[in-house]
Amino acid sequence: MNQHVQKMTSDFFSAIRPWDSAYTVARLTFIAVRREPFLEVVAARVHLSSVFREPPKDCFEAGDVEAGQVDITGGVEAVADAIGQIAGPNGFELAGKGLLLLRPEDGQNLVVGPPDLIHSEGVNQGNRLAVLTISGIARQMLVQQPQTDWTLKAAARPFDSLNELSIEYGLGAAPVSSTTLEVVAHATAEVYLLSSVKDGKADLGLWLAKNLDRAKARLGYRVIDKGAVVNRGSVEGDKLDWRERSGDIIGQLLLEVPPGAVVQCIASYAGHAHHIRWFADPTVHQNARAAVLSSIDQTGKLFQSYLLPELPPRGKAADDFESAVAWMLWTLGFASVSFGMNAKTRDAFDILAVSPRGDFVVVECTLGLLRAESKLSKLSAREASLRKMLAASDLQHVRVLPIIVTAMTRDEVKADLNAAAETGVLVLTRENLEAIFEDGRLRFANADQLVEEAFQRIADSRAAGTGSLASIFPG
Repeated sequence: MNQHVQKMTSDFFSAIRPWDSAYTVARLTFIAVRREPFLEVVAARVHLSSVFREPPKDCFEAGDVEAGQVDITGGVEAVADAIGQIAGPNGFELAGKGLLLLRPEDGQNLVVGPPDLIHSEGVNQGNRLAVLTISGIARQMLVQQPQTDWTLKAAARPFDSLNELSIEYGLGAAPVSSTTLEVVAHATAEVYLLSSVKDGKADLGLWLAKNLDRAKARLGYRVIDKGAVVNRGSVEGDKLDWRERSGDIIGQLLLEVPPGAVVQCIASYAGHAHHIRWFADPTVHQNARAAVLSSIDQTGKLFQSYLLPELPPRGKAADDFESAVAWMLWTLGFASVSFGMNAKTRDAFDILAVSPRGDFVVVECTLGLLRAESKLSKLSAREASLRKMLAASDLQHVRVLPIIVTAMTRDEVKADLNAAAETGVLVLTRENLEAIFEDGRLRFANADQLVEEAFQRIADSRAAGTGSLASIFPG
């Protein structure tokens, strides 16, 4: 392992040292091509987590392509050693499989950037994720296309593509250009999922990984009533009431809150925030539009099933998805109108929405990839057309926000994110849609504020040049 990779790896493990005792077992997942005597990495991730609730996946082989998951015991020292071997000249020994190796370009070193200690993928889901990414040889040197995809189709357990195999093994969409090894450190303190707010009482909980010191943990909270923070504070872990709940040991905190208030909870350890969740009383609404939607869809299951469809889609899933996106925008405080489901108007816009301040939001909906059926190009053309119409009416001051909403995950559309960022398009993926049911935005929606946040996210994404996911539902 070259000195720069060694330094960045050392920096990564130094950053997570305050809670690294929680990582007693790590899981290595990989896709590689067999080139004796090595298994050369196409994509690999090492997950550092305090608990794995599923066993490792079985090994997969198709031609010279292999995939698998193995657990690494011995704590972070063993993980750091394994990373050094994978990124070194001799490879990491996989029992019964051979030597796993991330190969650099001929005559060059592996490429690694500074650790991303608060990764955007985690932020969008309210989790602290620290990620170290090491890149090697160009991917096409190992997996030529379409040959590789057709090899996978012929396997005893067939996969349609390398992307599908990558997603199945928890690697996200296959990297576009380089082979990669990622090290991902997950949160070790979480807000308890079954916390609740009901009848003016908040029953909040903190879950903490084993081997960590409760005295270093903290459960913070912000109580939001009618869009304003009315109470904020925190309780140290050793002052919480620890008891067993649904098989986990949870630190409990009880709070009095105003009826209909939303509570944001923050789980911290050693002075670092690890996890965020929102809770609200499901029977009380401060947002009149959310109350109306709740009266129509009393369980919320219809809205969720439309907005989060099973994939691949069936029947009228595309129309249902578009309807649900329009409902979502209306509930968030926008005035929205849907054109895309009418044969005579679908070439104009899918959905057009207006904020109370008068900003326009042009929305394109898709169940698939961002560039499928030229969706991204159509959205840019429709945005330009609307700007031209506004300018012709001497309304150049009115802002236009282009958004593409997909039912797929961020990993599944990762290859399209750069193109969206370059054209200034906001991308909402399945994770963002899931978040609206979790973060309380439907309870105290402020459409104008959401638009401001959206424009800022687009600006940040374009400035970074990374094509990272932008969201109007930040964690």
